[in-house]
Amino acid sequence: MKKIISATLLLVALSTASFAGGKDDQKLFNDLQAALKNSTAVQWSSTSNYNKAMYSFNGKTISAFYDVDDNSLMGFSIHVVGNDLPQDIVNAIQKKYKGWRIVDAIYFIDEHANGNYFAQVQKGKNNLALKVYANGSVGIFERMPSE
Repeated sequence: MKKIISATLLLVALSTASFAGGKDDQKLFNDLQAALKNSTAVQWSSTSNYNKAMYSFNGKTISAFYDVDDNSLMGFSIHVVGNDLPQDIVNAIQKKYKGWRIVDAIYFIDEHANGNYFAQVQKGKNNLALKVYANGSVGIFERMPSE
């Protein structure tokens, strides 16, 4: 999971392209901000690239990421497990990466309320971080080191 989060943050930091956020993403974004503001149990941590606040929302652990330089919100990460990953996302990944196994996934909502799924897939000793775009296409986000 740490590998996917690192890959996701790299995207946020380097990406200039924006995807249209849906009404549901905007509502979720607003709900995540409100939950963070009202949470009494926020765990903070920092790296050289970002500050992170972890808290609970609807029974899930949420991570909010902030720019280390100006503390501006970079986005929210929601760990997606099992049946929480939508079947159309699973199908899109399995269609393009037949024989690869989905080992981890997150839903990331950036500071503009644009949401995208990221998944770590594995085949043998090969690991990839994939991004599933709003139009349903799947692409390699980052090649990950073999374990």
